[in-house]
Amino acid sequence: MDNQALQQAQQAYRTGDFATAAQMFSAAKAPSELAGEVDHLRGNALMRIGMYADAADAYRSALADTAYGKRGALLTNRGKALVAAGNLPGAVESFSAATQDASYATPYKAYLGLGGALEKLGNFTEAGVAYRQAAIDGTNPAPAGALSSLGECFVKLGRPEDAIEAYRTAVDFAGPRDDVRAINAGLGLAYVSCNRLTDGIDAFNAAVADGIYQLSEEQQAAFERAQDTMSANAAMMLMGNGYQGGVDPLDPLGQSGNFMPDPSDTGFFTLSESEMIQQDRSETKVRRKKRHTGLKVFIAVLVVLILVLGGLGFAYTRGFGFPSQQDVLTKLFDAVSNDEDATQYLASNMDDSTKSILVASIPSGATPTIEGMDASMSTTEATVTVELEQGGTMRYEVDFVREGIGWAVSNISTDFNVGTVTTE
Repeated sequence: MDNQALQQAQQAYRTGDFATAAQMFSAAKAPSELAGEVDHLRGNALMRIGMYADAADAYRSALADTAYGKRGALLTNRGKALVAAGNLPGAVESFSAATQDASYATPYKAYLGLGGALEKLGNFTEAGVAYRQAAIDGTNPAPAGALSSLGECFVKLGRPEDAIEAYRTAVDFAGPRDDVRAINAGLGLAYVSCNRLTDGIDAFNAAVADGIYQLSEEQQAAFERAQDTMSANAAMMLMGNGYQGGVDPLDPLGQSGNFMPDPSDTGFFTLSESEMIQQDRSETKVRRKKRHTGLKVFIAVLVVLILVLGGLGFAYTRGFGFPSQQDVLTKLFDAVSNDEDATQYLASNMDDSTKSILVASIPSGATPTIEGMDASMSTTEATVTVELEQGGTMRYEVDFVREGIGWAVSNISTDFNVGTVTTE
């Protein structure tokens, strides 16, 4: 191993010079040398510059180093590279192999990739099975995307009733990173396919309410068809034989309705003298109780304390912590830039090899900003924009895990802006 070339490759990778990084990672090892970590990072760099077929070869070389491990992540990355290169059958094979790795910590990523490749091949039945597996995977922090894709497969399979359930569940699980408008648009199409026109119109209206989301041609046609049908039905009702049951729609109460309560029904006017005396005594007791101001103050303070403790508990379950996710991420990037120990900001259950890869993927001198988060009590998945020292920006997906009352980084993957292509 050429350590000098390796150091140059790592430095180029950190600064976002991925073309140089790919060249230097290749130069750092002999052609027949097994170096899983080097080939892993070389594959990531090649993905970033759009050399997808070469990236797939790099991941295959990394897989040859069985001592390196990370088989599930490498196979998933290779599947994404093959999708981007247009080799869908090869991608299906790679994603399928990734799902068989029992040690793979996030198999839902492989199932999502498998579903996408199968859907592009027109195999909607098996794609739906893959999306379902991704949705029910306990490691998936945001199952709404998989559920929405499952609903789309059901529609294409002519099963709109099942599609409705998938889309409705997706809406329930939607987080800040999910496009609820797109989910509602799919739900609207499923409703109209089931002839549930009112529900369909409501779902379509929710999708386009902000004026940003554009319905597909199929969705727009279904929306207009539902509106036209409902308008025709309303016109037919108005052309019927007068008012049904003789009720004027402008006066639905009718002339015979007596909605003013009868005094005899109130109870007050039928009280006897003895009952009125008893009621007065009861009211006197109530007034005496109200004079216990000290007790009321105590109760008020107690209620405030309960609310504060409840608020802290609620904040904990919603992902708040000290230090926060942004604080930990900023300190991690600063430590890399200043050549300090960055591992203190990483999850304690990560092995040294994984920590080394993660730290090597962080550009030096960069400034991270969290743009959106999907946080729970114990995990957080964030979308991060990074301003590079030499100009330009990169986008990352960063995973956090709860450690004590604060957070630690457990994974960083780069968004390569090629559909859903991200690497690990």
